[in-house]
This record gives sequence, structure tokens and C-alpha cells, in this order.
Amino acid sequence: MRVSDEAMNLGMQVVDRGLLDRDGRHAGKVDDLILELRDDPPGECPGPEVVALLSGPTAMSQNMSRPMQWLVRLIYRLIGLRDPRPSEVPWSSVASIDVVVHLAVDRRETGWSAVGDAVNRRIIARSPRT
Repeated sequence: MRVSDEAMNLGMQVVDRGLLDRDGRHAGKVDDLILELRDDPPGECPGPEVVALLSGPTAMSQNMSRPMQWLVRLIYRLIGLRDPRPSEVPWSSVASIDVVVHLAVDRRETGWSAVGDAVNRRIIARSPRT
């Protein structure tokens, strides 16, 4: 399958950008895009359509070797994240794109706060106060 120039340009503009939720709070970064082939009329080259953003635990490790995927999952489990799966946010939830990607949803709705919550529970809450 050949990815259209539009999808490639969008990927370069969006992937690795920071994410801000509807309240302007940091919600992570875009790790990947989920594309879906459209049903174009016969004779036209079908171009993919962006359907969702992918971000969060293990999103980047999906392209790594099996041993690396296992190691990444182990690390997330050690910090207290039981099910380290990336989150998908529908493309329709993207409000705007500039130096960051602005979302029309709260970061808790996306599941992206799970890593921060796990670190807070497992490490920060147990550290001695100074």
C-alpha cells in the first residue's frame, strides 16, 4: 500500500507534537497516527484517511522487536501500570494544530493520565517529604 502525500505531510506535522487537552493541560505527545483506507470511486487511487491519534504507554514500542516490547511492558508494570496499552483518540477530537495539538477532550477521558497517576502512586507518594 502506498501512503498519499497528504497523509505523509500530516504525519510529519503531527507526530511527536505535544498534546494539550481542552483545559490547556499537557496530555502527552502524538506517537503515531491510525490510518484507514477509504472507498474511493473506481479508477481513483484510494488515499488513507486519518481516523485517530495514538499516544501513551507502548505506542512507540509496537514497532520494536519482541524482546524490546516485553522490556517496555515490564517497565510499565514495575511502575504500577497493569495494562500498558496506548490510547486512541478519534481524529474528530482534534480541535486545532499549531506548535502543539489541541484536543477537544479532557486528558482523563483519553486515558493518557494513567502513566502519571501510576508514577504518582508508586514513586512520588512514597518518597519522603522535605
